[in-house]
Order: sequence, then structure tokens, then C-alpha cells
Amino acid sequence: MKKSRLFRKSIQSKFFIAFLLVMIIPTTALSMSAYVLSVQILKEKVSDSFQENLLYIGNSTRKELAGIEKITELIYINEDIQSAITADNNNGLEFYMNMKKVDQVLNNISFYSNYYSYITSLFIFGQNGSQFIYGNDAYTINTGELKASEWYKTMYELNGKILWLGVHDNDSSYRKNQVFSIARVINDTNHNNIGAIYLNLSTKVFTDILSKASLKVQSQIYVVDQRGRIVFPEQQTTTTLEAAGIVLPDNIDKAGLEIKKDGQTFLTSSYEIGEYGWKIVQIVPVEALTKDNKVIIKVTALVFLISFFLSGILWYLVSRSIVRPIKQLISTMKDVRGTNLEVKANVTSTDEIGLLTVTYNYMIQRINGLFNQVVEEERQKRNAEIKALQGQINPHFLYNTLNTIRWMAIIQKADGIKEVVDALGRLLRNTFRQPTARITLEEEINMLKDYVFIQQTRYRDKFQVYYEVEDELNAAECVKFILQPIVENSIFHGIEPKDGPGVIRIKAIAKDSVLKITVEDNGVGMSDEQISEIINAHHRDQESNNGIGVQNVNDRIQMIYGEKYGLQIDSRISCYTKVHITLPLYLNHNTDDSSDR
Repeated sequence: MKKSRLFRKSIQSKFFIAFLLVMIIPTTALSMSAYVLSVQILKEKVSDSFQENLLYIGNSTRKELAGIEKITELIYINEDIQSAITADNNNGLEFYMNMKKVDQVLNNISFYSNYYSYITSLFIFGQNGSQFIYGNDAYTINTGELKASEWYKTMYELNGKILWLGVHDNDSSYRKNQVFSIARVINDTNHNNIGAIYLNLSTKVFTDILSKASLKVQSQIYVVDQRGRIVFPEQQTTTTLEAAGIVLPDNIDKAGLEIKKDGQTFLTSSYEIGEYGWKIVQIVPVEALTKDNKVIIKVTALVFLISFFLSGILWYLVSRSIVRPIKQLISTMKDVRGTNLEVKANVTSTDEIGLLTVTYNYMIQRINGLFNQVVEEERQKRNAEIKALQGQINPHFLYNTLNTIRWMAIIQKADGIKEVVDALGRLLRNTFRQPTARITLEEEINMLKDYVFIQQTRYRDKFQVYYEVEDELNAAECVKFILQPIVENSIFHGIEPKDGPGVIRIKAIAKDSVLKITVEDNGVGMSDEQISEIINAHHRDQESNNGIGVQNVNDRIQMIYGEKYGLQIDSRISCYTKVHITLPLYLNHNTDDSSDR
């Protein structure tokens, strides 16, 4: 019953698993595919938008940087400025006149340059020591420290080319703010160095530029100078991208790459202003992009739950229609597990289950017929084999007995032949008088005693036989002619090769409804190989005299009582051999073959 319930549960669980697989896997795969695809398309669209936006910002920044460079170019080529920085400027009047020239030039530049207002300090140095300073922060900066800095030396090595210094703290000791600077030397028409320009600008110039750009919600723009310092936004100037938690991959030139920042995933794109070495980076949180896409998951989950409920009802009805006839068939099979082979299952449908039920009924009918046929054949076969095996002993024994009589007649000149012939006659009468294969233990021992008398007559005082059998066991059932072959084996193979006389003991005891008979001799014994050869003598020549009788006894016992009964041999070389016979204990029982057990 328990196995049947487990089987039904197994079928139902398989239907349920199949239902889950059919429902969950396709639905989940479809929803996840739609979600992933929509996110991917969105990322691509945003990346394209990034690139367009960055291209606009990059071009604007390039234009602004070029405009800033233009200021230095106008100063560089102006003849009044060249004249002013090369003049002696030793007396106050001359310096005042030259300063007025420079002021006029710078005023003219401020009229048509949008970037002049972002200048925090401007220095024009003359090679002869002259210097002109402009800007709110200019007078708080130590020019001596400027000329002693490393960049000042690098500027002269560029010989007129612009040196971008990037973002840094203002050189002023009074006012601290962030500026980015450019510098260049001034050459005359003969390419001789006559001075230098140093220009500081506020980073607010990029705030004004990027305020014109249309940025996505939660999108962030970073402007990075050639040294990797952030120029924009202002609150992060002089900080690097890495310090701000933004680690760009090597292939950042490709759009749509993702980075990690503060535990969030950001979509990033970059645009590089090659001629200045500056970079524009834009990032946006992926979560902000995919926020609306989560609606897909919610709708899919709702549709899935509704479909799951409706499909579950449908699958339950389908599985029930399949499992019910199978349960009925299992119930019939449970009845057949016993000995009832007549039971049949009811055919309730014409589908595959109905066909299975019809086939099962036919199978049970065939098994029942074959079972009865096998039982009858085995009964006939057993009787035939028992008679055939028993017949193997008679010729062999009769041959040995007549041979004994022959030698006695020759040696003793007819003395003692009467006793031997009488014993042989009793043996033959007992052998052929009863066709049954089973007799009492007392009858078996009486036949054995006649056989032993004949052998003792032959071997004179070579051996003695002792019987230890309780009186109540004389009526015990015994297979006919099982002791003689074993005693014969003891005489021929145990006692005869032994120096001196030997002893054979036959013991019978009853224990736990089992009759145990032991034939023990103190002969030469046997090795394990010899024992195995005797027990497994099926393929030996039937005319051989070695071990056939013992195997014959074992075969007959097992054919009559079953394989758990039979012979066991225990032997030790030069010491003993014990043959244990195990039989079921039946007392006062009819030994006729026709009786059923």
C-alpha cells in the first residue's frame, strides 16, 4: 500500500514538474529576454545621444580653448607690446607711457573677446626685466616664484608654442581659488626671445559653456585637462577622475561602456579633444535608465500568475484523467503480488492506458498458464531425475559387491560366502522392494549395516563402525541410500590408504526441526581442493569411482528438500574427515512419493 501511494505521488509530482517547466521556463525566458533586450536598446540609444551631446560639448570646449589661445596670440604679435617689453622703462614716465600702450591693447582685446572677463591675472614679462601686470589677483602673486617654477623653464623650451598648465590652485597668497593657466614666450620678428606671457583664467568659463548643453536627468559631465585633473564641475576641480571614484576602462573611446561608482553601475561615454589632450566624460546611472523598464517585469509577473492559476486547474484535470486509470491498474497489480494470478483489471478506456490494461490482463493470463505448466513439468522432471540418480548407484554397488564375493571365493575357497551373500541379498531386496525415495533412518542404517558387514568381511579388521543414534530418531524420515556412498568413500579413500586400522562413526541428532547426520572417519583426510572436486563433480566421468556417490547424495537431497539442505565436508589431512548431512526433521511421516509436502 505504501509503495502504491508513493508511486501515485511520483506520477502526480512528475505531472506537476512538467507543468512548472512548461509554464515557468518559457514565461520567465520570454519576460527576461524582453527586459534585457529593452534595456540593451535603451543603452544603445542613450549611448548614441551621449555621443551627439559630447560631440557638441567637445566642439564648444575646443572653440573656447582656441578663443583663449587667441588672446595670447594677439598679445604675442602686437608691436606695441613688443616695444613696451623691450624698452628700458628705467624712468617713471617711460614706464607709464608703455603701460598705457599695453592697457590700450588689452582694452581692445576685451572688446571682441568673450573670455577676457574670465581672466583672473595676466603677466607680460620682458626679457630685460620689465613686467606688466593686470587682473584682480595679479598683485597678490609673487612673480619671482613664477619665474623660478619648472613650467617657466619648459615654456622657454617650447620657443613660442603655447604651454597649457591645466587646473591648479591660484598662485595668489591672498585669494585661494581654482584657475587653469597658459603660458608662452614672445619672439620678435627675428625670432629672438624678448619676453613671456602668463595667463590665469577662472574655471567658471566651462560652467557657462556646459550650462548651454542639454543634459539627461541624473547625467553628469566631467571636463578633464591634459594632466587628468577635473576642470568641471567646479566643486571637484584639482581632483582626478580616479579620486572621484570614476575608473574608466582602456577602451573608453567606445560608447555604451559600464563602470562602477559608489556601488552603482553607470553608463559612460567619452570624447577627447586631441590637440589639447583634454577629455569630456559623461556618465548616467543605469538604474535611472531602466527604472521605467521594470514595468515589463511587473506586467509579466501579473500575466504569469493569472496564467499559472488557470493552467494549473487545466493541468490538474488532465493529470487526474491520466492518473485515475493508472491507480486502478496499480490496485490490480497489488492483488497479484500474492498468489492470486486470476485477478484481472477492468478496462475503462480505449486510449493508451486502456491498451496497457488489456496487455496486462493478457500477460497475467499467460503467466498463470505458464506457471501451472512449469510446476507440472518440474514435478515430472524431479521424479525422473530421482529415479535416474538412484539408478546410478545400483550398478556401481552391485559391481563392487560381486567383485568382493569373487575375491573371497578365490582367497577363502568359499568360506564365509554365505554371510556375504545373505547381506547382499538383503541389500538388493531393500533397494528394489520400495520404489519410494524416502525411508526411515532406522531402515537406512539397517541397509548400511549389511553393507558394512560385507566390507568388513573384505577388509577383515581394517576398520570398525560405531552408531550413535537416539531411539526416537529411528522413525525420522531419510532419503534412501545416502549413508552407504559416504561410508564407502570413508573406507576406500580414508581408511584403506591409512596405515593401521581406522574408525568410522555415524551420529544423528535433532535440533530446531533439523535432522543432522554426521559420518566421521579418522582416515588420511582430504585437502580443500579434493573436497571441492568431490562436491563439484557434475562433469566427471560417470564411470569414475572418485566422488560420484557423494555428489549423487547431495543432488538427491536438494532435489527433494531444497537447496538449503544437503552435504558439508570438513576434513584435515592425516587426521579426519567429517561429512555432515542436513535434512528436515519429519517423524512418523508417510514416505510415499505421492505424498505432498
